[in-house]
Amino acid sequence: MSDTKIIVVTIVKDEAWMLERFLSTCSQFADHIIVSDESTGQDNSLDIYPRYPKVILHHNPGIAVRGDIRRRFVFQEARKIDCEKRIIIAIDSDEIISANMLESPEWKTVLNSEPGTLLHLQWVTLWKNHRQYRADYPYLYGSYNRQIWVDDGISEIPVIGFEGQHMAYNPLHAKKHIYLNEIVCLHYQACSWQRMESKHRFYRAYEKSYIRKLSDLAIYRIYGHMSQKIECQPSPTKWFDGWEKMGIDMTSTENVEITHWDLSVISMLQQHGSDFFAFQDIWRVDWSKLVNQAKEEEKIPMDFVFKKPKKRFFSRLFHIYMRLTIDIKIIRFIEGKIFYKGFLYES
Repeated sequence: MSDTKIIVVTIVKDEAWMLERFLSTCSQFADHIIVSDESTGQDNSLDIYPRYPKVILHHNPGIAVRGDIRRRFVFQEARKIDCEKRIIIAIDSDEIISANMLESPEWKTVLNSEPGTLLHLQWVTLWKNHRQYRADYPYLYGSYNRQIWVDDGISEIPVIGFEGQHMAYNPLHAKKHIYLNEIVCLHYQACSWQRMESKHRFYRAYEKSYIRKLSDLAIYRIYGHMSQKIECQPSPTKWFDGWEKMGIDMTSTENVEITHWDLSVISMLQQHGSDFFAFQDIWRVDWSKLVNQAKEEEKIPMDFVFKKPKKRFFSRLFHIYMRLTIDIKIIRFIEGKIFYKGFLYES
């Protein structure tokens, strides 16, 4: 039985656009990469894994959206790996640990931490490309929104958020907390803007259709932060240099015409009708075009008829108000206190 194992755990669903970058970087420091793949078959994700021998793949197509089921699964699989000390790094497949981890003294701090220690990483949102990052967070580079868990073997993943849709992989309670300031987690989501908008349309529709605990206003605001005017700063080259010297592509992105999130929203439109979502910010895309494309690709029934929501005065006024006030902090603050206090969570 070896002394220490570094285990990356993640959940993947049609993320081939980032998968090579994710697996290439993780393979440099991890002993194992546990993947729960929920891919729908729209991309070549399943063809990529065999090229990375450290991957332990679990193909779970059609798994429930509930985060507590999905994220507990990979956590439990990590605990099946036989070792004396287990360091679990839980990140999404559109996230990369910065290359300066290879030379930062902070990495030694990670390796030397005792079981029950939760090490917090700043979560850096790269903004539209890797050259800049969103700089409107309270800390140096981002919020402390990702963690490395030195497993104690007993702590469980809690259920937080709504139906576990947005939640951490790691236990809430730890014996010790350490905050890292050099090594960061780079979030590439906003580098593929079209995909990001598609995902957020899905989140809005899913909240409205199934979770049903938030008002239209709260849903709009929680997922609308990407439309705000954003302060940006140049990305330090140290985040990328080490990986690029290894020949890892850290820059390219790929867009697709229609995503699995779009198909899910079309399904919800079919189930509830367009008027049900009239107050949701999902109408900045040509749904008629997406529906026709989905039919051509035989991904939805040919007899599905898409109807735009009826234009009503109050829904139009609502959208105008929400867009005009998106950058007025005092209004968002008052709304939050009155209408959705305690419901702001990671998007």
